[in-house]
Parts: sequence; C-alpha cells; structure tokens
Amino acid sequence: MPAAVGIVLAAGLSLPAGTIATAVNDLIPGAGDFRMQVIHKARGEAGWPFAAESGTLICAKVLNKPAVYFVPKQTPEATRAFLLDTDLLGMSLVNIGMTRVLEPYGSLEALLKRITPFVTMGRRLCAQPPGTSLSGSEL
Repeated sequence: MPAAVGIVLAAGLSLPAGTIATAVNDLIPGAGDFRMQVIHKARGEAGWPFAAESGTLICAKVLNKPAVYFVPKQTPEATRAFLLDTDLLGMSLVNIGMTRVLEPYGSLEALLKRITPFVTMGRRLCAQPPGTSLSGSEL
C-alpha cells in the first residue's frame, strides 16, 4: 500500500499545474464515485469476451481518466475487479494473476475486437453521475 501512495503522489506531482485543481475524487475514487451497470450475455451472442455469463461493468475516474472494470458474477465471488482497456500491455500488467475471466482468444486483434465495445460502454458509463447503478442495457 505505501508503494501505491508513492505512485499516486509522484503522478500528482508530475501533472501540469492546472490539473492540481481537479477534484480529489477524480484522482483517487472513493466508494461513491463508481458507476455500475449489470451486463449479461445474450442468447447466441458471438464474441462475448468473458468466461462468466454475466457480471458488472464498473467505471470510475482514476487520475482524471475513466477506468473501466468488469466483475464477473460467479461462485466463488471474484476477489477483485478485472481492468478492461484497449492498452493491452497496461491491462495485462494490472490484471496479473487473474485467470479465467476472459474466454480464450486466438490473437491480440481478436481480443481487442471483443473487448473494445465493453471499454466504450464503460467509458459512456463514466459520463453518468457518480453513484449511478444501471440494471439493464441503458447504455
């Protein structure tokens, strides 16, 4: 945890002066700053990227940028959220040790094609007010 605090402080110090005035909850989100949407695999849907049939798409602003996560509905419950991003290197580093969240994919291009719609939906979710919880396909 001290390393994470140091990283956040270093990131904050390297930001341009105008960015410092950003609300603290856009830099480090609190519990009420997350937006959530329950998602389900449609019957016969091709290209569903997740191993679980349903889960929750979550978004919060981290360092003033939308961060999109997926929490699968499974038993036993997931221990942490799975980061979704089009930056596959960053995504893989954050998700180290998390297995069986994504369905197998043949290539990185195939993975991008399957997760990009959910990253886009998650970023639209981040445009909603903090604390929003959607239960259907509103986005």
